[in-house]
Amino acid sequence: MMTDTLIVLIKCFSAVLLAVLAGNGAVYFFNKMPAQWLCDYGETPSEELLDPYTQRIKSYPWKFIFTMLFAVLGIKMVMEDWQFYIAALCSLWLLLEMAVADVKYRIVPDQLIMLLSVSALGYLSYHGDWKDCLFGGLAGFGIMAFVAVLGKWAYKRDSLGGGDIKLFAALGLISGFSGILAIFILTTLLSAGHLVILLAARRKKRTDTVPMVPYIAVSAAVYIVFLWGFEQVLYL
Repeated sequence: MMTDTLIVLIKCFSAVLLAVLAGNGAVYFFNKMPAQWLCDYGETPSEELLDPYTQRIKSYPWKFIFTMLFAVLGIKMVMEDWQFYIAALCSLWLLLEMAVADVKYRIVPDQLIMLLSVSALGYLSYHGDWKDCLFGGLAGFGIMAFVAVLGKWAYKRDSLGGGDIKLFAALGLISGFSGILAIFILTTLLSAGHLVILLAARRKKRTDTVPMVPYIAVSAAVYIVFLWGFEQVLYL
C-alpha cells in the first residue's frame, strides 16, 4: 500500500515539475524563436520580431496559465501511462507553440511541424501497425487539401493555408487513420460553433478569416488526452 502511494506521489510530482518546465518554456521559447520562423517564405522579419527584448507573449499570466494546463492534463495522463504521457507532452507543447504563432502572426512554422512529425515516433507502440500512421498522415494531408480546394472554389480565395494542411498530415502520423478523422470532425464542430457565436455577436463578418490552428490544437489535445483508442472500445 505504501509503495503504491509513493509511486502515485512520484508520478504527480514529476507531472507537476514537467508542467512547470513546459509552461515556462513555452513562453520563453516563443519569445526567443528565430524571427524567420514566424515569417512567410521570402518575407523580411519586422522590427518587432527582430527585437530581442520584445515579449511576443507576456510572461504573466501566460506562464501560469500554460503551467496549470500542462499540470492538469499531465497528472491525468501520467496516472494511466507515463510513456504515452511523455510523447503527448511533446506533441501538446508543439501544438501550443503553433497555435500562438497562428493567432499572433498567422503563420505555422514548418520547423515546428517537422518536430511534431518526429514526435509521432513516440506513438508507434500504441498503433497496431506502423501502416496506420502512414495512412493517417496521407488522410490528414488529403482531407485538408480537399477542404482547401473546396474553400477556394466556394469563396474565390484561400480559406486554408499550406501550414494547416501540413499540420494535419503530421497529426495523422501521430493519431492514425481513425484518429485523424476524429480530429477533423472535432475541428469542424469547434470552429463552426465558435464562428457562429462570433457572427451572432457581430465580432466577425462572413468574409473574415480566422486562424485555424487553435481549433486544430484543441481538437488534437482532446483526442490525445481523452479519446485515444476510442475506436477499439466501440468495436468490443
